[in-house]
Amino acid sequence: MGGYILAGSRKHDNVIKMKKHQNPFAGIVLILFAIYILVLFVQSLQSDNISIYEVTQNKLANDDTVKGIILRDEKLVRANTSGYINYYVAEGAYVGVNTTVYSTDSSGFFNEELDNVGADSYSLSESDTKIIRSAISEYRAGFKLSDYNEIEHFRYNLENSLLKMTTAGLLKKANKLLKNNNQASLNMVKAGKSGIVSFCVDGLENTTIDTINEKIFKNNNDNWKQLRQRKKVSKGDVVYKLITNNNWSVVIPITKKQYDKLYKKDNVTVVIQKDNNQMTPEITTFTENSRYYAKLSFTKDMLNYIDDRYLDIKLEFEQVAGLKVPVSSIIKKKFFVVPGEYIVNGGEDGSTGVMLKTYDKNGNESLTFQKTKVYYRDEKKQCYIDASSFTVGDIITANEESDGKTINLSRTAWLNGVYCCNDGYCNFKRVDIKYSNSEYAIVTEDELYGLQIYDHIILNPDLINENEITIIAAVY
Repeated sequence: MGGYILAGSRKHDNVIKMKKHQNPFAGIVLILFAIYILVLFVQSLQSDNISIYEVTQNKLANDDTVKGIILRDEKLVRANTSGYINYYVAEGAYVGVNTTVYSTDSSGFFNEELDNVGADSYSLSESDTKIIRSAISEYRAGFKLSDYNEIEHFRYNLENSLLKMTTAGLLKKANKLLKNNNQASLNMVKAGKSGIVSFCVDGLENTTIDTINEKIFKNNNDNWKQLRQRKKVSKGDVVYKLITNNNWSVVIPITKKQYDKLYKKDNVTVVIQKDNNQMTPEITTFTENSRYYAKLSFTKDMLNYIDDRYLDIKLEFEQVAGLKVPVSSIIKKKFFVVPGEYIVNGGEDGSTGVMLKTYDKNGNESLTFQKTKVYYRDEKKQCYIDASSFTVGDIITANEESDGKTINLSRTAWLNGVYCCNDGYCNFKRVDIKYSNSEYAIVTEDELYGLQIYDHIILNPDLINENEITIIAAVY
């Protein structure tokens, strides 16, 4: 009988489900690859990069900066009577013999009246106000908490500016009060000599060229005492200082090297660091207790430094022009030095080199051309070839015109140079250093063996070897 299919029955395909097996090796490979990439990334961050510098033409000043002491013709003026003091001239004012400089009042009454009259009767002009506002603005712009002690100095300068503006009116009022009240206690004092008035003293007013010594430069900070801040003086007290000559000088301690540069000079260019003032004073050099000094003599601008005792002076011996390169890029390379007739042309490309004489184990002689670059040829036609390509004692022969003369390589010399990388690989080029400081050197342009303007050189040559291909990290 035939078979029957029951109603509602379903026909199912035969499906075989396979169990998935994970491949652990593939996961390990991916993890290791990720770690490798991470290590490479970290190494690239930590490794030093090769930097490139573009050579330019420039100038460097052959200079030194030293701190010197100011010498002036200074006379300390002392009070001839005791009493309350009032001044009628300002710091830096020029006074003649008949100029009233100050007054002393033994009772104090007249001095108080003078202060009141002067304060109540004088008003600032528009120009005076601008000067005061400008001084305050400049001080605020440059104020730092670390310079808090300068507030007293600023206050003194501001009071001095006000005194300059009120001097004429104040003296006029004093004479009027003196005439009306006939005060016997008031002593009006005139200058005994003409000169420039200063109210700053530091105890070094009597310093001369003959008293200069090493100790003067050990505590070389200005230590001024302001005389005008006192209200009362005693007879014999210093009341002001009079500078009687516009000529002034600065004595500087110098090294033996600086002394050798200066002792034959009559003058030298200097820059006073305080205000960047460039001058050319006469110069004389001398020694004291095996120490070296120079005296710079000035004939102008004394008033600019009336409240200074020490100045930072930059000596500009000369300005050197040439190609400017960083000092960090300069290296030394060793060479064999050979006469010019031992350099020959050979090889398939006709390049320069030497004929190297060698012997086999049987004593048979042979000549081999060895390519080598001439890095420098001096004025005696001596050629410098790379010492790393040869061994001391190697025998080379001269060209055919010299009848086969030979020499043993023995004489060596070092040349300063840089790695030039114009062509993408390091190539040593000699540099002739004319002047250098801690950062840069000025070298001579040399079209044949050395540098030229716009050459690209390695800033950090310790990271690379000659003839290596360079990967530029940065160009300066």
